Amino acid sequence: QRYFINDAFYKPGGPVFLNIGGPETACESWISMNNTWVTYAERLGALFLLLEHRFYGHSQPTGDLSTASLRYLSSRQALADIVNFRTKIAKKMGLTENKWVAFGCWYGGFLAAWSRIKYPELFAAAVGSSAPMQAKANFYEYLEVVQRSLATHNSECFQTVKEAFKQVVKMMKLPEFYSKLEDDFTECLFLSLSLDQDTGLQAIDIVIGKNIKYHFNLKFPLSHMDDLCDMMANTSLGSPYHRYVRIIHLLFETEYSPCLAANYKNKECKKQNTERQMQIEWNRQQFYQFCTEFGFFQTTDSKNQPFTGLPLSYFVQQCSDFFDPKFNYDSLKKGVKSTNAYYSGFKVTGSKIIFPNGSFDPWHVLGIPKDITKDLPAVFIKGAGHCADLYKQKDIDSTELIQARERIFQILQKWLK
Repeated sequence: QRYFINDAFYKPGGPVFLNIGGPETACESWISMNNTWVTYAERLGALFLLLEHRFYGHSQPTGDLSTASLRYLSSRQALADIVNFRTKIAKKMGLTENKWVAFGCWYGGFLAAWSRIKYPELFAAAVGSSAPMQAKANFYEYLEVVQRSLATHNSECFQTVKEAFKQVVKMMKLPEFYSKLEDDFTECLFLSLSLDQDTGLQAIDIVIGKNIKYHFNLKFPLSHMDDLCDMMANTSLGSPYHRYVRIIHLLFETEYSPCLAANYKNKECKKQNTERQMQIEWNRQQFYQFCTEFGFFQTTDSKNQPFTGLPLSYFVQQCSDFFDPKFNYDSLKKGVKSTNAYYSGFKVTGSKIIFPNGSFDPWHVLGIPKDITKDLPAVFIKGAGHCADLYKQKDIDSTELIQARERIFQILQKWLK
């Protein structure tokens, strides 16, 4: 299991920050760049460690990513790995008497919070940024937040997105438009099956959702949601459909592969690729955890959002196709229920855990938006995106976001005295 160390600011006896990796390859830059949590370490004289999650990135405990191997991939095993690492590295580096703080973003934030809840003797505090504390099979609220966020800019923004997506759906039902869709959305293969259409819809709607999710983080080419809405309102770019195509192209220029996996079999092949070469990617592993533990499927089952064509049954079918027929709706329902029973979902207990969330981040719906107790504070940031509190401060950051970062620091400083 890979880990990284940044001792540039460490003062003997100071706290130890453990950044818990989520479903991606861990990058040393996370604890060396001027991200907010690194500035906390500098101000508090902390040692910073980054732990990569097993089965993601280079931390591969088995020789492949087969369904048989992935049975060892779970949040409970991840917690055991965190405890094992925390205990052994503390002894090795002489850090057994230091106060440890767990940090994490999204799933990593979930693990950070539960590291403190389950093992308070090992972790003095935790910060679970954008942490989804409640598992949910049908996460239809995700796209509802996308609609509300679009509507925040102006009343026409989500309507134009909805109109554009409706046109895409119509075209996907007519084979004579497949060639045009391939040209417009750089899709790899012609669409021929209903499942192909669903996969294309999923790929096309998710890039808009992600741009909103990461609002203000400069992670995407359209770094501010106002940019997205302004482009959708720009009639000089053509119809809503053509404006939508332009946005897709901008987003895929830097963030995604140059080819949308719109063909179901092409996507299935990617997720069924169990060779070691897949170790840097996370699609299959993360989807396995969705199918077995969390759900988190971002469906279009709600009428209060602008997209269509992706019911829960579509994702359940993927679970069966990618892994094994035994991964069905019943197993999904059982897995989600077991997760919430084990972790208690929204009924968080314990102390000294901070829960930052942004109002534009759809994941806040499954997080903690309000204080539970004085020692379980929520930091809800109006107009902020996914894990925005952790990113490097930028000129476009809102006053609310800047103040939230400082509030988190002040709370940690108080707890670590």
